[in-house]
Amino acid sequence: MNEPLARERPACERLALSPVASVWAVARLTWLDFLRRKDFYVVAVFMLLFVLATAVVRIIGIDKASTARFLMSAGLSLSHFLAAFLAASFSARCFPEEFDRGTLMPLLAKPVSRAAALTGKIVACFLIVVAGYVLFVGANLLALPMTPGQEWTALAQVVCLQTIGLALLCMTAMTLSLYLPTLVSALIAMTWHFGAGLVVNLVKQSVAFDHAEGLRAAEWRAMTERLLSCLPDATLLSHAEVFAGAAGRLSGPLFLGLAIYGLAWTLLFYVWGVWRFSRMRL
Repeated sequence: MNEPLARERPACERLALSPVASVWAVARLTWLDFLRRKDFYVVAVFMLLFVLATAVVRIIGIDKASTARFLMSAGLSLSHFLAAFLAASFSARCFPEEFDRGTLMPLLAKPVSRAAALTGKIVACFLIVVAGYVLFVGANLLALPMTPGQEWTALAQVVCLQTIGLALLCMTAMTLSLYLPTLVSALIAMTWHFGAGLVVNLVKQSVAFDHAEGLRAAEWRAMTERLLSCLPDATLLSHAEVFAGAAGRLSGPLFLGLAIYGLAWTLLFYVWGVWRFSRMRL
């Protein structure tokens, strides 16, 4: 009479003892939820239109190498922007929509920890975004082959750094969504992802140095710049122009340093997100 329960109990225990299985289960549910949406298909249409336009230009003829390099740079930039839009929009609404629909509690009632739930969602979002980004870049290369001077190594560096930047964007948007509404989280994450340098410069220029309490203007300015330099800047990971402009590849130490920089900030936001989610009352 109790044989079915006896057979089910070991499976639950194995799931509880296997964080990888828990993460994978949550990731699968997130993928299924993504397939029901139209985000990727809308973004893919925009990329397809650009590829078709580039193909038409190629058929007509590209006389100058500078024109080909400009189109390549535009294609890579568009691929990055569309993938970033996908990352911010999907990551920022994973948890808020679960809260609104009340579908998160049944998931957490199972032997799945909150850390595993957040990890599964971020893994699913990241893999979806990376798949879209690689697909967009591949379509761009099919429509417009590389010109002399553009190296595969430089392209691999660009794709790798952009991928890390997209991971940081996914994690930033998801962490912010635990505090803010979906739209606000996505807009803040996108704005900072593409305009961190501009935002920092605007803040530096808008600081009222005249109101420094007992500090000279130069000292106040230096302190402000040090504080702002501690903030993450994903624009440092964008080097599409290096490849498109046939400027060669990044040096090994520079590439490794940028990769570690992006991964460190992604890990920091991940820890912040797990800490916040584990303390939320649901």
